[in-house]
Amino acid sequence: MKRILIPTDFSTNANNALEYAAEISRLAGATITLLHVYTPSVSPNNVIRALIEDEIIDAKKDASIKLEVLKNTLETEYPGVSCKTEVAVGEAVKEILATAKASAIDLIIMGTLGASNLTRTLFGSNTASVIEKSHCPVLCIPAGCTFKVAERILFATNFSYDDIKGILKLMPLVNAFKSEIIITHIDTTPENDANNSSMEKFVAEVKLVTGYARISQKIVNDHNVSMGLESIIQELTIDLLALATHRRNFFEKFYNPSLTKKISLYTKIPILVFHNPRDVEDTGKDF
Repeated sequence: MKRILIPTDFSTNANNALEYAAEISRLAGATITLLHVYTPSVSPNNVIRALIEDEIIDAKKDASIKLEVLKNTLETEYPGVSCKTEVAVGEAVKEILATAKASAIDLIIMGTLGASNLTRTLFGSNTASVIEKSHCPVLCIPAGCTFKVAERILFATNFSYDDIKGILKLMPLVNAFKSEIIITHIDTTPENDANNSSMEKFVAEVKLVTGYARISQKIVNDHNVSMGLESIIQELTIDLLALATHRRNFFEKFYNPSLTKKISLYTKIPILVFHNPRDVEDTGKDF
């Protein structure tokens, strides 16, 4: 892992994500890019846009000053950590993805549940948009979540081949944190013999391709996938949840307010997400 992107609107929750970025950068030796996206109130093709050019110039100047303060603070508080700053004008998700691609970013870290416009666009359906289109993993840091070395990382799988790719993307964080990986599958069917066999084969393959020894496994039986994940998070004191999904609407449901009221732990630990564009095995399900 060499490059981390942090979109920020300078809110408390966005700054909270900076702590994770700085600690990961320090452990992995990665460079941080601080990005602020200013979204004008009119579209680029609107004739009124010409009248607000001065506003855009002022907004970019103000953002650049604030970004420089953040950069200097991070580099002072975390010796050895290197930051650079960028200001973009346009639609937040589009500019985040463009910056990530242009800078060959390895990890995007987002603070969620912020009070301002940018953070709101990074939550819910637009978070799903970033995940869906991003070439790299997205780490979502909930409000009020202070940095903690992820000693135990839970990786949820449905045993698909693409989940092996997800594990490989996870390994830079695992190596940085020296974490234990716990591979889990939520079994919603009465019979789990087939899943036990699939889990054994999947874990053996993961150990083979990663060469990593600290890997364990657990199948959870629950008719509800989300509740099954919460139960294992509680039982094993998980520090970070990592998962992949091929379904565009999963995270819209995942972050539904009525759901998160019931599954409070999802708003307390970081979630690392990989988007698998294809369901190669045609399983039709996640985890």
